[in-house]
Amino acid sequence: MMNPLVSIITVVYNGEVHIEESIKSVVAQTYSNIEYIIIDGLSSDGTLDIIKKYESKITQIVSEKDTGIYNAMNKGLGLANGEIIAILNADDYYYPETIELVVNQFEEDEAAVVYGDLTKLRALNNKEYFKAIQPNISLMEQTMPIFHPATFVKKKVYDKVGGFNEKYQLSADYDFIYKTYKAGFQFKYLPKALTVFRIGGATATNCKTYEEGYQILKSYQSPYANKMKGLIGKCKSKNLKRKLAMFFINILGLKSWNERRLIKKWK
Repeated sequence: MMNPLVSIITVVYNGEVHIEESIKSVVAQTYSNIEYIIIDGLSSDGTLDIIKKYESKITQIVSEKDTGIYNAMNKGLGLANGEIIAILNADDYYYPETIELVVNQFEEDEAAVVYGDLTKLRALNNKEYFKAIQPNISLMEQTMPIFHPATFVKKKVYDKVGGFNEKYQLSADYDFIYKTYKAGFQFKYLPKALTVFRIGGATATNCKTYEEGYQILKSYQSPYANKMKGLIGKCKSKNLKRKLAMFFINILGLKSWNERRLIKKWK
């Protein structure tokens, strides 16, 4: 598998704020044998104008309506020709040597999936704060144990187990990873930060993730399905508390205090 073609897929809809950083991170990779596929959901902002600036560096651009993020990802998979496939979110970006490191790992091992560390990025008070996190594949039966933006999969895996199940709106990546794991494909951990993942400010956790997680665990007869089911109520309670807290923070004029608290937490 010397110098294999790597397909990178980015799906985007109205992502003009960060899409350019994502594109630049692909264009600037130290590894050169890359095809880059961008699937746009008919953006109505300046996303397409930004994409067109890099048209000569992008293998395929598709701009049409889709039924959701995983429908768009499946379109990208249908166009991918690489031996290795990666999906980079429009808000995220790679480190310059990410693809080179991943390809080297695939060449050293017989793995079907290579996954690495993730760096969370949060913008607070016009500054960026970073936090490195590590995966734990031993949690496969309980929750999504690895980070999809820092996961790279051989095309033969998709050929065997299929793409993303579009009945899931938020957790089809977990379903795919679980399905791949159950099919007996080998996973290899690369202990390097591979992708920077941008998170929002005060957005609440979407409890539908837990609801879909429960359905996924149940479908694979995981003994932890009921535990996940119990987290749905806890998520809703947590979101209610967060909304109440934000209400009082806004009413009492404590936005600056809250931001200082978050900065301290992220430093």
